Amino acid sequence: MRFSTLLAVAGILGVLFGLAFLLAPSFGLRQYGVTTDAAGIFLTRFFGAALLQLGLVFLTIRSLPESSISRVALAACLGELTGLWVAVRLQLSGGINAMGWSSVAIYGVLALAFASFALRKPRPA
Repeated sequence: MRFSTLLAVAGILGVLFGLAFLLAPSFGLRQYGVTTDAAGIFLTRFFGAALLQLGLVFLTIRSLPESSISRVALAACLGELTGLWVAVRLQLSGGINAMGWSSVAIYGVLALAFASFALRKPRPA
């Protein structure tokens, strides 16, 4: 897979999930078996805004020069690993339904994909 393709996939996921949590937070949370109060809805919208921003950044930087790929991939990998840690802890705590495993899978796959680019030796110019 090319790095630009990975950024496109991660970007589209970020935009789609971001819009869902931003525009329809109750619906998005309900898919995971979560109910909350007004403060939780507010925080869910912040989460959606952050995912939307990250998705747009990934889509915007798809044409990065080869020399920048490893640094961006490392930063993205660390972010995905953090999301994976949160998703696994929440899933194992029973705080969400089985749909939460989809978040574990998405964060896990993206972390591995970004790690593969972060650890790749740069090609000679």
